[in-house]
Amino acid sequence: MSKTRRHERVPLVTDVTIQTGGRQPSRFAAHVFSLSRGGLGIYSAYYLPPGAMVKAELTVPVPGEGLRRVTLYGTTRWAKVQPDGDVLGVEIMVDHGGGDYDWFVEHFDLCARARRPVRAKKGVRNLFL
Repeated sequence: MSKTRRHERVPLVTDVTIQTGGRQPSRFAAHVFSLSRGGLGIYSAYYLPPGAMVKAELTVPVPGEGLRRVTLYGTTRWAKVQPDGDVLGVEIMVDHGGGDYDWFVEHFDLCARARRPVRAKKGVRNLFL
């Protein structure tokens, strides 16, 4: 089985609010540690099983504009239980009618092509696009 990725990942450390149904809390805070146009890497105090549907609200830097709050919808694809919290892989849903997916992909692609560091602002650390 090939371990190649479909989308380039970039490090981003920012807070994210996760909303989900089921037995987990309906809304909780977590931290993004990487992203790509297809998914998010998240540290969480809560375990979400593969297949869990999530709404993720995070803040991303926009060169020349400041910060923008982005809403993305996705599905947990994998979860790794750690002693100090869980690591989750969330695949972003492309065809979800709500959210900011189209804007996010356009912004991500522009920054990735420019390959320039984006200065971190309050609450957002280490974004290199």
